[in-house]
Amino acid sequence: MANILFLVAITLSASASFASEKVVYGDDNRLDVLAVTNVLHKRLALSTAAMVENKKIQKDTSGNCRLNFNETLETGANVCPGEAFSQQSIGAMCSGFLVGDDVLVTAGHCFKLLGGMGYPTAESVCKGFSWVFNYAVDSTTRDPRVGKASDVYGCKQVVTATLSNTQDFAVIKLDRKVTGRVALKFRESGKIGDRTSLVVIGHPSGLPSKIAAGARVLQNRDAGTFVTNLDTFHGNSGSAVFDATTGQLEGILIQGQTDYRPSDDRDFRSCQVVNRCEENGNGCVLPTLQPGAPKGEVVTRISEVVSFIKAARAPARTPARR
Repeated sequence: MANILFLVAITLSASASFASEKVVYGDDNRLDVLAVTNVLHKRLALSTAAMVENKKIQKDTSGNCRLNFNETLETGANVCPGEAFSQQSIGAMCSGFLVGDDVLVTAGHCFKLLGGMGYPTAESVCKGFSWVFNYAVDSTTRDPRVGKASDVYGCKQVVTATLSNTQDFAVIKLDRKVTGRVALKFRESGKIGDRTSLVVIGHPSGLPSKIAAGARVLQNRDAGTFVTNLDTFHGNSGSAVFDATTGQLEGILIQGQTDYRPSDDRDFRSCQVVNRCEENGNGCVLPTLQPGAPKGEVVTRISEVVSFIKAARAPARTPARR
């Protein structure tokens, strides 16, 4: 597993997505929204968003906008042309999801580790990035980079941005209420069941939205996190993790095993292929370099964030007259 703090030392290109590494377990379960038949999962995807640098967003007077993502997964991340989604655009930095009319949750490191890109504080990240809903392949004709300006929301306030050895989450207020989408229902207390099937929705490698089901809980003993075999990648940081059957929000994807490995293990400059592990988290082609790291993808329990969500959703108080 790539440690979150490893990102402090990385200088990222403007076109690259980022986050702690993740990986594929068994079969690759990532699907474009268009290819998903589960109605519940498609509905949940409507309430998820991509974190995009403002300078990459171009709005016009007719109410449309374009995401100026000029790299594909192949050209921008040196992923081999035969790999899944290699010809799709990349550019989303993180993933997030709606938990109130104007309240969004993501991973804390998405707001705390961008100093190398010129955003040294959480507040500067808030000012420099927006949240884009519907960056997805949901039509055979629509370019996912082209959409409605009304689907783009600025960050108004950082309620909290927390990053430590045990906690990794951020809660922000958007610049206005989100329309046409509903706040997700989330667990407020207790733990997810050990046998719960899971689905994750977000932007692996900065790609248009992907829905990846077919996963389960691998380890459930820690108070603030649980471990899964979700097929996730950098860019999935902040993704919503759901009970695949009920649609209840269970957590925030924060980190995992190494994403890609060189196609030629004798040449680290060769194009990259997806790193693969067994369904139980063992047998990774490229194992983690972190001794004792969990064998799987780590998820912050949403119950850790409930108090901040409730505070952000509370009506603003009107100052008393004197």
